[in-house]
Amino acid sequence: MTRRTLTWTGLAVASAMSLTGCVTTASPQHVAALFNCAELKQAVASADNGFDDIKGQFRETRLTRSWNTDVQAFHEACVITSAQRPDHYECFGRIDIKDPGSALAIASEELGQCLGSDWKASMSAERAMYRSQGTDTVVTLETFINDRHHRVGTLGVFQKEADALPSGQQGI
Repeated sequence: MTRRTLTWTGLAVASAMSLTGCVTTASPQHVAALFNCAELKQAVASADNGFDDIKGQFRETRLTRSWNTDVQAFHEACVITSAQRPDHYECFGRIDIKDPGSALAIASEELGQCLGSDWKASMSAERAMYRSQGTDTVVTLETFINDRHHRVGTLGVFQKEADALPSGQQGI
């Protein structure tokens, strides 16, 4: 490989690691340390107005539009983004739990406590979706193993349930 190719490859890997939350100085053993309940509630309340009151600096690329936000509910890695879906709040971070198989269950329980008793979860193998009567807003928590074999989580706040469905299921 040429020096230029190695440089670009290194930059691409560093960017991907930052986006997936792999670059971190702390490795919490319990997910509760990752959630900021007050910030999560602020993001949920902001969904009704398209997150306008928590949008910061705007950035646009060929594929996405995104806004920085000071509202950091999970792992200090949250943004508001719009691409194939309407504006939504999304956070990324590594989840270090001794039993990776129970990571979603533990994280989901903690998330439910943050949201409160009005919110009910539906679970699948790697995703929890929270809904509450009286609001169209949906909160999701997904986990997966990244290419470095670390369990990573994605917390999302969507304006409507249809916006939170995986791409292949939208419009069904």
